[in-house]
Amino acid sequence: MILWHYELNTPMGPMRATFDGRGRLLELVLEGFDPRKTSPLPPKEQREAKRFLDRQIDAYLAGTLRTFTVPLDPQGRPSHLRIWDTVRTIPYGQTRQPSDFAAWLGLDEEVVVMACASNPIALLIPAHRVILPGEGPLPKALRDLESGLGWRKPGA
Repeated sequence: MILWHYELNTPMGPMRATFDGRGRLLELVLEGFDPRKTSPLPPKEQREAKRFLDRQIDAYLAGTLRTFTVPLDPQGRPSHLRIWDTVRTIPYGQTRQPSDFAAWLGLDEEVVVMACASNPIALLIPAHRVILPGEGPLPKALRDLESGLGWRKPGA
């Protein structure tokens, strides 16, 4: 499988996006990536996919985009894929508890927490809308953005 890696400079900080050869987003990582793994001179379709993702992230952080339309292809366990699909149905500005998903999907709450915490496509699979125990400041900052408070980078 051909993979293309891009570094995105966003108001949230540097992110790495990984697309497959068909332009579907496989992963979006906020921190702790190696910028040397970005791909030089990708094909035109990949550059267009990156620009589309850039525009959507900018619009989301500006508060003008509520639903991402970038094609996704997350990789994970079948139970995690079910959870991530369900997480994508949480409306903008609303939150859920892991216990909600456990009840809806007939899974252990621990599986839901693990799936949300290992979400490979940050923002676009909005696991920040699931209140997790011990989560860092970024999910709260994203929930604040969605509640109308605007984007504020955590720690800034």
